[in-house]
Amino acid sequence: RQRMPLASVLSISNLKDGAFRTNLVKTLAMTKTNANHADEIMCECSGTTRGKIQILFEQGMDMDAISRWAGAISGCGGCEWDIAEYLNTLTEQKK
Repeated sequence: RQRMPLASVLSISNLKDGAFRTNLVKTLAMTKTNANHADEIMCECSGTTRGKIQILFEQGMDMDAISRWAGAISGCGGCEWDIAEYLNTLTEQKK
């Protein structure tokens, strides 16, 4: 993934409000210093944290079930790629 400076996201004016918000949220998420902590919010729309996703994964839920249970991915959809990547990492660690 390529990191985009916050200033470049804020300067994008020709995107629709939802797309701008999605890009801004992604950029802010990429700049967090404590990216591996359980309290990191992975879905800004629902407030779903990394820790909650891990708990649901450990209970046997897949991405669709996590979305239904926690509300993640059901808003703007901007977190889908990050959550899918995190679930792939958890799957690899489980092996």
